[in-house]
Amino acid sequence: MDATNPPLPPADGAPPGHPFVHEPAPPPPRVTFPDAGSVARGAVLAGLAAAAAVGAVVSVQRLGWLLAAPVAVILGLTGVLAAWAAAIHLTGGEKFDDHPWV
Repeated sequence: MDATNPPLPPADGAPPGHPFVHEPAPPPPRVTFPDAGSVARGAVLAGLAAAAAVGAVVSVQRLGWLLAAPVAVILGLTGVLAAWAAAIHLTGGEKFDDHPWV
């Protein structure tokens, strides 16, 4: 190997001689159920998503496309983000330690 092609790091991806090399985290349990608070927050967020979607449709029906477009866009984005958050809460939350060495 020369200066333009340094040797590859070890198979586990850690650079050689790196001071923070440690064993990988243990695998997570196969089935994890969300706690009751997370389920409640997910249900409320799902309700908010449904209400925002209904609000977007109703605003367009009552006001017409021209007047309701800004409101419908805001309600639509709110509904999408609330549905995303509800899915995260109802499936057990985000996993922040998904790096193989954490």
